[in-house]
Amino acid sequence: MSTHRPIAYLRADCPFSFKFLLFIAEARLIDRFEIVRCDPSDASFERLKQELVQATGKNATFPTVQVEPNKYMSDSDALIAHYAKLNNIDPQSLPAFSFYMKGIFPQLEKLHA
Repeated sequence: MSTHRPIAYLRADCPFSFKFLLFIAEARLIDRFEIVRCDPSDASFERLKQELVQATGKNATFPTVQVEPNKYMSDSDALIAHYAKLNNIDPQSLPAFSFYMKGIFPQLEKLHA
């Protein structure tokens, strides 16, 4: 079994990053992750984005998780599906996550597009 602790790069103003954060928090997985808060107003933001570009070979998107050493995964839905399957969790059984997904998230998604 791997001892790697996944590193989650979450953008502070991103509804997709919040969706993933809410999932891992409510699924009680958050302690298994190292969370890197990527705040566009912070001086380190551009450096963090460049690190992700170098590591992934593509434009930085959020959330991005280093799931294993030198292996990165992006896309909140793919990440949630990955960790839900890995931990035998039905995301729809999580009340706050479901509330967010069926309520405010669709509105935020439209604004973010």
